[in-house]
Amino acid sequence: MQPPPKKKRKSEGGQQQRPKEAAASQEDVHPVAQAVQAVVAAEPTGWEELDGQAQDVQQQAEPVQEETHKKPTKHAKKRAKDDRERQIREAEMRRMVGDAAPSSITEYEQLVLSAPNSSFVWIKYFAFLISLGELDKARTLADRALQTISYREEDEKFNVWVAYLNMENLYGSEDATLALLSRALSHTDARRTYLAAVDIFERGQKEHLVEQCLKAMTRKFNDSVEVWLRAVKFRLTSGDAEGARKTLDRSLQSLPQFEHVRMITQAGLLEFKIGDPERGRSVFEGVLRNHPKRLDLWSVYLDQEVAGGDQQRIRALFERATHLQLPPKKMKFLFKRYLDYEKAHGTAEGVEHVKKRALEYVEAQAGA
Repeated sequence: MQPPPKKKRKSEGGQQQRPKEAAASQEDVHPVAQAVQAVVAAEPTGWEELDGQAQDVQQQAEPVQEETHKKPTKHAKKRAKDDRERQIREAEMRRMVGDAAPSSITEYEQLVLSAPNSSFVWIKYFAFLISLGELDKARTLADRALQTISYREEDEKFNVWVAYLNMENLYGSEDATLALLSRALSHTDARRTYLAAVDIFERGQKEHLVEQCLKAMTRKFNDSVEVWLRAVKFRLTSGDAEGARKTLDRSLQSLPQFEHVRMITQAGLLEFKIGDPERGRSVFEGVLRNHPKRLDLWSVYLDQEVAGGDQQRIRALFERATHLQLPPKKMKFLFKRYLDYEKAHGTAEGVEHVKKRALEYVEAQAGA
């Protein structure tokens, strides 16, 4: 019995339709998709990691494009302003060097008119006048710079004050220098100005003026670690170890309690750098007795010993540090530092020793 004609036609139509659909699906495949399929089927080419990075960059770039339409934040505006000012300063510096540097008063006048808030330009200008022997004109110019620079540009004004004070210290009388310092203190951050004056007088080997400044600043700013450290540094550079110790003791009587550790450790660093390393060790040993779990103190202490280069001391300190009972994260930091040191300066046996110690620590932690 023959099947009904309708069913036969539907079956034939179905058989004819499938090849067409298959052919159409192959024709619709885009050449790029075919290439992707070929890459997926192929062996690794070594570019997979870069391709992944490119995708990550693209994903990160998409939200950035959306954010460009937002209103700039206060921080972004400040950053843009700082960038513009930096570009201006760089352009000024390029104009001040080489064959393009000004060589006459007229050229300097044009330059300060184009950059009235640039302390760099003003200082170069009155240095030029000093080179011509025009000290009075240089003083007048310094006063003019202080009047011209915007009151908002505090750092630029401060730079001019420091350069002016340095000029007076080199070429003027002591009375004129102290009078100028008094003026500067009334128009600037006094603590910052005192510190700059100490540097100037110390370079000029005027120790009596340094002493005057230190006495005034430690009395007026006795809660400033920076001020007390500058006094300790001066004692050490003068070879007065006992004076440095007494200054440290005085500082601890004046500073708030929370600043004591910072003051002591910074004084210890000064001992390592410009004093006696043995006294520096005594300072760090004392503070670590009171704060044995302060990882930052151990790290700074290790830095100083590594810089000193005495391997026996360095290894002894690493051994002490890695026997501490500290949280695993801190112990990992110490073991890594110890291992890095042995890899850079030690032997294969030393490296294996550190690895063994670290493994023992891990096993002990797992057992606990």
